[in-house]
Amino acid sequence: MFSCAALAAGLLCGSQAAAQAATQADAPAEAPAETGQSIHINSIRNPELKSYRVMAAGLDAFDDYHALAPGAREVRFKLVAGSRAPADAMQDLALRIAGNETSIALPLAADGSFTLPRSAQADSEDADLVTNKKKGNYRWQPSIHSDGVPAGMRRLGDLRLQCQVTVAIAKKEIPFWIRTLVGTLLRTTDWCASEQLKMHTRSDQAIASATLLDGERRIALKVEKEGHAFLSPIGDTRYGDDTLIELVYQPDAAGTPPAAP
Repeated sequence: MFSCAALAAGLLCGSQAAAQAATQADAPAEAPAETGQSIHINSIRNPELKSYRVMAAGLDAFDDYHALAPGAREVRFKLVAGSRAPADAMQDLALRIAGNETSIALPLAADGSFTLPRSAQADSEDADLVTNKKKGNYRWQPSIHSDGVPAGMRRLGDLRLQCQVTVAIAKKEIPFWIRTLVGTLLRTTDWCASEQLKMHTRSDQAIASATLLDGERRIALKVEKEGHAFLSPIGDTRYGDDTLIELVYQPDAAGTPPAAP
């Protein structure tokens, strides 16, 4: 059995080749935002970055597999601080698309998420998504949520589409021999459809339990990483896309009890 995390550890982390290329060019001190404001981007060597073409593969997958989550308006991507990142890793974090002529500021939400626009110019220039922080402390993750899903729930079809976006990005970034090996092990080129695959889904708030609701049945799912992730059976065709997963959260630092089932 494979999990998405184990299957392709670091799939959405910056590639070493891209990071080395970034050290050969100085980033502008300031990039104009689409809103008319400015976001200060420090000129640093070896910044955390990601190829625009690689990330755009996730946009293509969202369009191609949108039927899994027709109620999802968009895919958002998220910069997440790693376990070894400094405490201020998310503080003053800024992001932009940078190419020879391209400079597009990408506003970050409070949780580090952003939307990625389509840009033919960024694609033709082989531009990068560049942060103002050094590489090695962040993970890039897609996040998909359909309208109408109750609070404290995740929809299985959303997670299946999230997997397709993750894998599409991974396949653009990892070597051919790894793609071939994984396809051989899973016996399919559609990795997310394999019953052997369990999707590792992160949660900002620590989870006390995750339960798949299948009619009258309640199936406990494995919770990992001290409650900050759970495994979902995205490849199991017994469960439809509208199947819900109920999340009960751990009490917060103020002692607020977890959400009721």
